[in-house]
Amino acid sequence: MVQDTRPTTGAALVLGLPAAPLRRYVLDYRGYRMALDHPQRRLEVPTDVVTVALAFEGTMRLTDAVSPAPGVSFGSVAAGLRRTATIAEQSGVLHGLAVSLTPQGAFRAFGPVAGELGGQWAEAGEVLGPRLGTLAARLADAPTWRARFALLDGHFTALFADGPTWEPDVVWAWRQLRRSRGLVPVRALVEGTGWSRRRLEQRFREQLGLAPKQAAGILRLQRTLSLLTAPDERFARADLAALCGYYDQSHLDRTFRGMVGCSPREFLASRRSAATPQPADRVIGRITSAVLDPDLSELT
Repeated sequence: MVQDTRPTTGAALVLGLPAAPLRRYVLDYRGYRMALDHPQRRLEVPTDVVTVALAFEGTMRLTDAVSPAPGVSFGSVAAGLRRTATIAEQSGVLHGLAVSLTPQGAFRAFGPVAGELGGQWAEAGEVLGPRLGTLAARLADAPTWRARFALLDGHFTALFADGPTWEPDVVWAWRQLRRSRGLVPVRALVEGTGWSRRRLEQRFREQLGLAPKQAAGILRLQRTLSLLTAPDERFARADLAALCGYYDQSHLDRTFRGMVGCSPREFLASRRSAATPQPADRVIGRITSAVLDPDLSELT
């Protein structure tokens, strides 16, 4: 399926779903072409998604939203699971596409490199090899987005056919974390796998890129964001904190700020007041982003 949306003059977003056999590992494809007349800043929150963005034209500048340091500019970028949010800045022409992978799919496609990407961004061609550069060139030359998505289907079908798989105990532990939305205690995962806590953490870092506790924190954050932004759900602040696995509202606020770089209230305000009327989220079914006011140099 290909869905073409044109949210603003000079910008286009095209959503593609992978072939059905790939959907266990590939969440979606997103083609984009933007010609921005002023810089745009997006806040990208932690998610349980590995992203590979292949640029045909233009670059983006990425900065950690919680511990700001000099930003790094990328053309094509691979982003592993991160516990802290990212600020992505872009201007001028930006043309390319992004692939959203489950952590298990990233490991199947890229092997141990997927674990090494945990907590960081990297130039995609440098970590994923020259084969990716060849794919990017073919994608850029393809005549339509539908043709590009078909090329991606073929590429990932071949990668998954003989790629490595997670150990069964990692699959089980990740499933428990997902089902509980990050609430299952790490000690229960240790008991269920029969591994030591150290071995469990080592396997998670090797195959997902983060320790189980960090992965659980991302899932709790996503649950919190889902409830905060649901149009028909209203919770008392204390009830929301308890439902999402926090001791109290203060604990939720501290954890949220430590992962996103702002309070929940500030994040929601950014989503509501963004001057750019385009879809904020970059992955189907997840709260991922806020378009920030270009006149603000900081979140708070």
